Formats: sequence, C-alpha cells, structure tokens
Amino acid sequence: MTQNKLPEWSVYWSRYNDADLLQKMSSDMDDTLRRIEAEFNCKLLSGDHLMIIDALEERIEELENARRTNPVDVQGELF
Repeated sequence: MTQNKLPEWSVYWSRYNDADLLQKMSSDMDDTLRRIEAEFNCKLLSGDHLMIIDALEERIEELENARRTNPVDVQGELF
C-alpha cells in the first residue's frame, strides 16, 4: 500500500465528542489503528502510531476536562 496524505490527528479526533467512545477506542488500539489504515487506505508507520495515540489521549483529556468544568451542562443533559 502506498502512504496517502494523513490528516492532522488533533483535527481527526476533534470529530469525536464522546470521551467514553474514545476511551474504548484507546483501550483497543490495535483495532483502532487497523480501522484508520482502512479508512485512509495506507500502512501506518510506528511514528504515525505515536502521533495518533498522543492526539487521541489529548482529545480524551480535553473532553474530560470540559466535562469537569461544566457540571451544570452535564446535569442539564440528564433532564
């Protein structure tokens, strides 16, 4: 497979707004990386893996911090 133009990983992960889903994706990283390879029709290199994982972890942290700083919004969703 030839390597296609890969996205900026922080932009890629910003499409996801569910921290729980991202946690699941993070816990099954092998499957996540296979799905990304299929999505972009490419073979990821170890450097790509590191960038993907770093950006994923940053996005999870960002969403969790937002959830903690806006507890009223979270409670509002319950009603």
